[in-house]
Amino acid sequence: MRTTSAILSKIFTQRFYIQNTGFFLVLFYLLFGVVNGANLVAYHKALMLGFLGNYSFLLLVMLLWTSYALKCVGFILKTFQLQGYDFLFPTLGSVSKPARIRLWLLLHTAIYMPVLVYAGIALIIAIQHQYYVPAALIVVLNMANCVWPLRLYERKLAQPDVLFFTSHLQRWLNRHFTKPPVLFFLYELLTNFPRRIVSTKLFSAGVLWLTFLIMERGEYFDLRGLQIGVMVSVMIHMQLMVHHRAFDDTYLHFMENLPIRLAGHYARLIGVYLIMFLPEMIMITVNAYTKTPIGGLITVFCTALSLLILFRCLLYFPKMNPEIHVRYTMLTSFIVLFMILGHYEWPAILLLQAASAIIFFKKYRSYEPYIPPES
Repeated sequence: MRTTSAILSKIFTQRFYIQNTGFFLVLFYLLFGVVNGANLVAYHKALMLGFLGNYSFLLLVMLLWTSYALKCVGFILKTFQLQGYDFLFPTLGSVSKPARIRLWLLLHTAIYMPVLVYAGIALIIAIQHQYYVPAALIVVLNMANCVWPLRLYERKLAQPDVLFFTSHLQRWLNRHFTKPPVLFFLYELLTNFPRRIVSTKLFSAGVLWLTFLIMERGEYFDLRGLQIGVMVSVMIHMQLMVHHRAFDDTYLHFMENLPIRLAGHYARLIGVYLIMFLPEMIMITVNAYTKTPIGGLITVFCTALSLLILFRCLLYFPKMNPEIHVRYTMLTSFIVLFMILGHYEWPAILLLQAASAIIFFKKYRSYEPYIPPES
């Protein structure tokens, strides 16, 4: 049993954290990198007291935790569908149900652990300050987020070909709509990976909401502060960019040989990320249109779109794996950050656009998926 647990841990737990390295780096930066080390404990305690004493804030935090739970569930369910993991069905099916439930619980809590740790600390703070109702809500929610996924895992094991809601939606859309190429990847996300894009958008919205909250409580509005929040929001989308490359490699590689000008392919790439970032643009507009002129909003949107396109174009280097991609995106973000702080927003945008165009027009036709040599 211990050997089985170790193997499953490598398949699920280790792969989950490796594939979401960029997400956790951004999360780590938000939680620990934006605060002076001497004030770190006080900052997190104040943050916890903030959502413990405000039910609206607590609801948002609980939604974020639940979205992370959905992300965990989606990862485990999708692993069963990956090529080469068919052996999981007979392997887990041969385990007795009580032992299998324990395995499910172990695997799920292992990847849900970041939330459990943070929620556990918040629970201690809540009890110390006599926030008993929020403490009870935190306990109930996290217990539920550890229990209800087990039923889905059992259902998937018993019915490998079961059609979930997204499959019905996908068939309905296929019957009624003809998709333009710019929507191919977005359609793939919404129908086959809805949890991934929903969790990304929830965390992105949370970052922007926190940005506006900080500026509102400080009774000031600085466009540079908003742009920093937007940069973090862009970095949260990095896992979608890696998925985008995998999607193009699998399904759209033939388009490189079609009689379409490179400018058309580049316009399609811009369109994908313009549509993808549209919810954030709407959120920013609603919250900032009375506080900054239209030119400021255009600057923010152009910065975000330029970063998104460059980060995606970096993946046209075949050997650019997720770990290396994170390094380059972090380096680029810091350079752009300093340019923004120095009021050089438009030079930064022009440099980003120039770099994106150069990489795309040079690499798109010659790009081939990288296959690492066998050791």
